[in-house]
Amino acid sequence: MTTTNKRILVIGGTGMLGKPVAQQLKADGFNVRILARNIEKAKSMLGEGHEFIKGDYEDADSLKSAMQGCDGVHVNVKGGPSEADFERADHLGVKRIAETAKAVGVGRVTLISAYALSEKKADTPESRSKVRGEAAFKSSGVPYTIFRCTWFMETLPLFVQGKNISLIGHQIHQLHWIAAEDYARMVSQSYQSDEALNKELYIFGPEAFTMGEAMKIYTEIAAPHIKIAPISTKMLSILGALSFNTEWKSMSTLMGHYERWGEDGSPEEANRLLGAPRITLKEWCKRNKITA
Repeated sequence: MTTTNKRILVIGGTGMLGKPVAQQLKADGFNVRILARNIEKAKSMLGEGHEFIKGDYEDADSLKSAMQGCDGVHVNVKGGPSEADFERADHLGVKRIAETAKAVGVGRVTLISAYALSEKKADTPESRSKVRGEAAFKSSGVPYTIFRCTWFMETLPLFVQGKNISLIGHQIHQLHWIAAEDYARMVSQSYQSDEALNKELYIFGPEAFTMGEAMKIYTEIAAPHIKIAPISTKMLSILGALSFNTEWKSMSTLMGHYERWGEDGSPEEANRLLGAPRITLKEWCKRNKITA
């Protein structure tokens, strides 16, 4: 697919990982349409040059309308923290999007997913919903590309609370941290090559660090006033229960999942087809320093 006169609908285009994809697609010459509940908010985040359609992926009519005239649909949705919310977004929402794309006649669909995802590893509400969502995506009949991404560098600031960054659980696995900028470039490139169709591609960054090592690099370069504060998944779960904080309980479950499962896929095919990621963690940290 060349970019000339091609329109891509981005669902979740104002999110932390959807926004850079929308911007990269636009920079590469695609016409980019954004499905958004609040168009004014979306415009303020993304700026001019995008097409905005008011709607929600849970509303069949607005979803169908948003897909009219589109050559592709990129899906960046996320549920939680409850099991019902994960099922609503990561399974049923993804399924609805793929089925609507088939009905409308969209040429291809792409989906962000996670590296530790399989029937064997479906040991949390989120992972089970994602497994079902991927299956629905692949069985829809629309040519697809699924991006099974490792941890994003952009998630590191999300662990910061006050003067501490929370290292949750016993995170022993080496992870190839990826920058959203590299990921967005690879998504855009997938829309320019039919070789990426009907594949699950593992998206890994250029270097591997445990979560603790990554946080150490982050605090030394980007946030020297922040200290690493370890906390067990069990303790976080207890605190979440005592305080009725569903986000903490969900985070405890998530990090327990990643205590058990490391990377076992290979990025070789993705790098060959889409170009290998180049941004290192140290480089990203230098670009994203925070002030006290």
